[in-house]
Amino acid sequence: MSGARLTLAARVRKLEVSPTVAMAQRAGALKALGIKVYNFTVGEPDQPTPPAIVAAAYEAMKAGRTRYTPAAGLPELREAVARRYRKSWGAPFATEHVTITVGGKQALALLYQVLLDRGSEVVVPTPCWPTFAEAARIAGGRPNLLPLSERNGFTLTARAVKGAIGPKTRAVLVNSPCNPTGAVVDPDELVKIARLARRNGLFLIYDDTYSHLIFRDNATPALDAVAEAAGEGLVVTGTMSKAYCMTGWRIGWVIGPRPVAAACAALNSHSVQSTATFSQVAAARALLGPQDTVRENAAEFRRRRDFMQPALDALPGVVCPAPAGSFYLFPNVKAHLTSQTPDTTALATRLLEEEQVAVVPGEGFSAPGHLRVSCATSLEELREGARRLARFFGSPGHGRR
Repeated sequence: MSGARLTLAARVRKLEVSPTVAMAQRAGALKALGIKVYNFTVGEPDQPTPPAIVAAAYEAMKAGRTRYTPAAGLPELREAVARRYRKSWGAPFATEHVTITVGGKQALALLYQVLLDRGSEVVVPTPCWPTFAEAARIAGGRPNLLPLSERNGFTLTARAVKGAIGPKTRAVLVNSPCNPTGAVVDPDELVKIARLARRNGLFLIYDDTYSHLIFRDNATPALDAVAEAAGEGLVVTGTMSKAYCMTGWRIGWVIGPRPVAAACAALNSHSVQSTATFSQVAAARALLGPQDTVRENAAEFRRRRDFMQPALDALPGVVCPAPAGSFYLFPNVKAHLTSQTPDTTALATRLLEEEQVAVVPGEGFSAPGHLRVSCATSLEELREGARRLARFFGSPGHGRR
């Protein structure tokens, strides 16, 4: 007996695994065969979670802190997050402005569900992390992709944002430092963008995932000034994953006006409820404790960038400026695209197959002709990876045709 054909919802029928995950999976398949792969795909610190954080989680579990938390998160963690922003950036955030999420991705997913109606738009500068756009589509909204100029280092300006605002715009997204380019928005320019959002009745979503990895002097945003300029429209998303080497602990947050934070908590109550209680206890301890490990890891990522960037920039036909932040490099490899290797997806595939070096193709970031190279691995791995990249890009058949 045959029945009606079963179909999936339209929102997922064209959804694909993120390019970062896809390339990491291909690298993992080779590794499972016993092949050594130099994996520069995943944006995950290679350092372990600091022992004091692990110990805090263990003590919390022993103390029985394994039950549900409120949907907005543990009060002690919400206060620790608010205190971090008050202390580090002078931002006027209080506990009631914070909702804890299952990592930074869920923070973004919740926020889009709260802010976007079907058909409404969020301005998303590109190149960008693919989830910034896909999560908007999943929520029923539309990402209005704003291409940034490579000539000025993919840096976002208020003038560019102004040109992208339309009648359906509800929010403007700023990711600084940017994944994948490492570009950092000038602090004064960020205030101008905040004023622009306020004049147009828009939310300003500021994703500060990599804010601890800003390498340019006088580039750290003054969130107190941004908050004043944006008024009630400033919303911040953040995570413990990168700064505290806690990717698998799944701790993120949304900070915003009370109605936004409350709506995110309400959505939590109908979905995940909360992330693990002992993870939240440990995260609070991390935020309130010494920050030496954060600074040490940031210095290590800078050393790696300072090695890998000139190594890539020296390759024939490769242009790789030094990024102002993050632990990514974003070289332009357009000179190596040929009729046999027409895009960076094909180029990255050849690189993996021929040299066992895994990188992420630029098409996934709305930036054809580029590759994303993560420095979240040891200097030893980077040195060997650089040697293999030099052999690959320096060999016959990779230049212009």
